[in-house]
Amino acid sequence: MEYINDKNAPAPLGPYSDAIRSGNLLFISGQAPFNAAGVIVGKDIAVQTTQAMNNLASLLDSVGLEMRHVIKATVYLSNWDNFKGYNEVYKKFMGDHKPARATVEVTRLAQDALIEMEFIAEFS
Repeated sequence: MEYINDKNAPAPLGPYSDAIRSGNLLFISGQAPFNAAGVIVGKDIAVQTTQAMNNLASLLDSVGLEMRHVIKATVYLSNWDNFKGYNEVYKKFMGDHKPARATVEVTRLAQDALIEMEFIAEFS
């Protein structure tokens, strides 16, 4: 098992790693729309989804992976009404790649973020 922390991503808010590599799998912890300084970016779902996806892309890149290596995504929304807006941004990042995905509405996210996302990726 290898701990992965990306200097370009926001620091974890607690006692956990940005990601863990176990064998040929990478488990990326939930990424909210925080910038590197730990401040939430934007107030609308498109901006926040873009920031969360950029954080995830940075973590993937830090170990030589890309979005096409993602095999599972879990998405947490603070309001289901934001599904369409987040889904449009998600599609732009993923292109033709379609990993398995679960999207759920939750009561509240850290610092009242609108979205948090976590990935499982596979090393080829």
